[in-house]
Amino acid sequence: MMRIYRPIDIADQPVPNELPIEDRPALQWIPIERLVIDDRYQRPLLEANWEIIRRIARSFTWTRFSPVMVAPVEDGRFALIDGQHRTHAAALVGHTAVPGAINHHLDPAAQAAAFAGINGDMTRVHPIQVFKAALAAGEAWAVECQQVVAKAGCQLMTVQASSEKRQVRQVYAVSAIRQMVAAGHGELVTRSLTALARSTFGANFTDAWTNETLKPLLSATIAVPEVRYGTLVEFFDSLDLATTNANAAKIRTQPGYSQRSHMAVFTELLTAMLQRWHREGGTPR
Repeated sequence: MMRIYRPIDIADQPVPNELPIEDRPALQWIPIERLVIDDRYQRPLLEANWEIIRRIARSFTWTRFSPVMVAPVEDGRFALIDGQHRTHAAALVGHTAVPGAINHHLDPAAQAAAFAGINGDMTRVHPIQVFKAALAAGEAWAVECQQVVAKAGCQLMTVQASSEKRQVRQVYAVSAIRQMVAAGHGELVTRSLTALARSTFGANFTDAWTNETLKPLLSATIAVPEVRYGTLVEFFDSLDLATTNANAAKIRTQPGYSQRSHMAVFTELLTAMLQRWHREGGTPR
């Protein structure tokens, strides 16, 4: 039977030295009216923050709400160390209390250090892990992205792999695929991946499927949607990655381009090349 659950196993891991001795936080539901924001270390709520709050509120569910981190201050109130966005979202949809972990004996300096540690040292969740979880949950965006890639005979990956273990037709650019599909370019993504897989370039070189190459390739084909499928296959076959990357690097040394990323310039260069290829009927570079 396939194993789907893993225990918490630390048997082979070294134990950190000099572990701090500290009280465990008390877990309880905290009235939102008793929570306050300490502007000495907290972020101000700008329009971008309010957009995040509104986005959380629009799909609010307790299953995605981790306990907030707080510390007692005067008058029975609590300084909100972590959880400002989701607490505001909870209030926005009508909730009057949130689950919280109360850390006693934290002065403002220690609260600020906790805030910096939580938001700076936390383990970031990779887009592939988000996609894997969303796919398991049957979320519409994840299912659609999987289908868009699968229609091209490719696989949108749910597990990272080292460069030496990657294979052609394996797509790791989850964020790029999600953005493009959300923008309504699903059919173009499928057509482009199909053409890439059929081309000699895509069928034989795993470098064609790295994020650094695939995202610019897909962006270029979306920018020139009128290119026919057969012409697209020929264009992919004509590509010399080393030369094109070198040309992009050279362009970045020119005035006005030094502040732009290599990927942005590489994408612009590929787009121009594809436009010329389409205009001239597949004329070699």
